[in-house]
Amino acid sequence: MVSSQTTQLWTLAEDANEYERMHNLFSGRLKSVLNDEKISSALREKTATSFSSEEFVLALHDPCDIRKPYAKKLENIGRVRDLEGNMINGYSTFGTVCLSSGTQELHFSDISVFSNGDKEHYVLQTELDALHKKQANAKKMREVAALTKREKEIVALLENEEYVNLRRVVQTQLQRVSEELKNENENLRICHVIDRQMDGDPYFSFIDKELGDFFVIRAKISRNSNETTVNEAGKEVAVKLKDASLPYKHIEVIEKIRLNKKVYQDVTRIIEWGKQNFEGKDYSVVRITLLNRKGKEIFLKPMLLITNLPVDKAKEAVEIYLIYLKRAKIEGVFKFVKNALGWEEFQVQDWESIKNIIALAFFIGGYFYEIEPELANNPVILWLCQLGGGKGKITRHYFLEGLKNLLIHQQVERFREKARLRADDWSDIMEFAL
Repeated sequence: MVSSQTTQLWTLAEDANEYERMHNLFSGRLKSVLNDEKISSALREKTATSFSSEEFVLALHDPCDIRKPYAKKLENIGRVRDLEGNMINGYSTFGTVCLSSGTQELHFSDISVFSNGDKEHYVLQTELDALHKKQANAKKMREVAALTKREKEIVALLENEEYVNLRRVVQTQLQRVSEELKNENENLRICHVIDRQMDGDPYFSFIDKELGDFFVIRAKISRNSNETTVNEAGKEVAVKLKDASLPYKHIEVIEKIRLNKKVYQDVTRIIEWGKQNFEGKDYSVVRITLLNRKGKEIFLKPMLLITNLPVDKAKEAVEIYLIYLKRAKIEGVFKFVKNALGWEEFQVQDWESIKNIIALAFFIGGYFYEIEPELANNPVILWLCQLGGGKGKITRHYFLEGLKNLLIHQQVERFREKARLRADDWSDIMEFAL
């Protein structure tokens, strides 16, 4: 998988028998099977051991779609969004990497693979909320809720703890990562850094109250604040958080900043902060606006961050912003695993194999992140990076490209030996190829 940079088992296998052995390893047919749960457990355990002496760790979380737009026969195939926002076929993952606040070491820590096409287990959150509301109303009226066939199925899944949806996947993963880290170091402080999909009280209260951890979560631009105003019709309406008045402000000019592969000079960074009450609990809100040297906003909307970390001074508000920016590292992780390891290229059709291959590719990606600090100190690695087109640069990408080219060379040499090609025959072949 590493050398071929693909998750296609047929491409990796030399013949049909080897393909069958590989497939059996992932499909669950063997007694000793390599599955996604074992892989995730190994990742969490290794991460916890690595951070046993840390004081503060950032757990960066993010969903990532596995896109299979032309696949129709894959088991439990669901619907995901492509880069343009259109709905296509695919699977869903939720990944976690942990970052040391001191050494900046990055460790792949957990991966969950699921699908909204899994009709036996997937339950929409709206279905759950409607069921709970129906049961609560019936209880209030001292009645027995009359359940539909679908509602009875959901109740059975709830009782057996077998249902799946994004919220359950997220909360389950955050909990097991947090518990594993604290089992190794009970004094460790953990901050979960998450994007807008998890903007909501169920996530705030879960991390704050149940896990006892910190969080920095980006808020949706549509989120309301505690303030109200009167509209043109004379009706009292909520003020959007992006427009709300925050009591504290810090302004500074940054000489040079790189955003979305573009460099801006003399950028004015405006950071505002204050408390807001969400579902009965006060959290800190940090709002960030960036202006170019002409005073025009670089982004159409400000960035809104919600946190339960203390934010009383400008330095702390800036730190919240910098913490959130580190979330981009997990996006780089997904890009690497997709581009370098062919994360989306698998062609097996059964759900068990699909989950396990996706998890294994994530695990292998973690290995290359861990060895990267050692790459520059190894002359063999430098040579492999040059073979991969690095031109003096030493990166995971060029290392994998060099390894791939080296193995292609080995395959060619085996072919020459097996075919017993003479020097003049080989010269003719090379002349034809060039």
